[in-house]
Amino acid sequence: MIRTFLAATALATLIGACSPAGETDVEPVDTAEAASPEAGLPEDATGFITANPLPLADDGSIRRDDYGRPYEYALLGKPLPHFTGTMLDGTAFDSSSLTNWTVIDVWGLWCGDCLADGPYAAALATAINQDPDLDFLSIHVPASAARTSPEEMYKKWGSVDAYFEEKGYSYPVVIDPDTSLRTALQIGWTPSYILVSPDGVVKGYRSEFSAAEGEPVKDFLKDVARVKAGQ
Repeated sequence: MIRTFLAATALATLIGACSPAGETDVEPVDTAEAASPEAGLPEDATGFITANPLPLADDGSIRRDDYGRPYEYALLGKPLPHFTGTMLDGTAFDSSSLTNWTVIDVWGLWCGDCLADGPYAAALATAINQDPDLDFLSIHVPASAARTSPEEMYKKWGSVDAYFEEKGYSYPVVIDPDTSLRTALQIGWTPSYILVSPDGVVKGYRSEFSAAEGEPVKDFLKDVARVKAGQ
């Protein structure tokens, strides 16, 4: 009983850190059930998916692994919602400018899993920069609409610029100041990586690299290449 309580408490802490606060569908699925052949779901929701493994629930809830990561993404196979925002350098951004294959990284400095994924995201951005047929876009989002102060969004760094300067990272970032972009993209977990085709359709999704085995960035780029080749 004590172990169950502690596990549930730890899960709630993790979900509160990297899922939208107040979300009603953050109960994890049972791991044994998730990994069963009938369910067709792996133990951990860290892989790349191009279609939801099971039909989405009628109530819109998302199945999750024991850590809270989602097995599915509501926008898979659908057009990417149009959105606008402001880039880290102050310039305006419009999603209609995404005319190439694009990987969108959705994250936040308030999220421990996103910080763990920082080196992977930077390596991914560098690799994508060498591919003329693939673009990379990062979107920094708040945890929730109630947590949009600079202190809550950027923690000790105070800004994404300061974080990038400390870590030596450099890639395009759109800032979501009020969760409007997070809501439009229906993001239920950070970090999330979304693959969008040149015609604006969401073709793939995965959660963090840091929890995956092997060489997750290379594996992800191979997954992206397969989707591009099959288009």
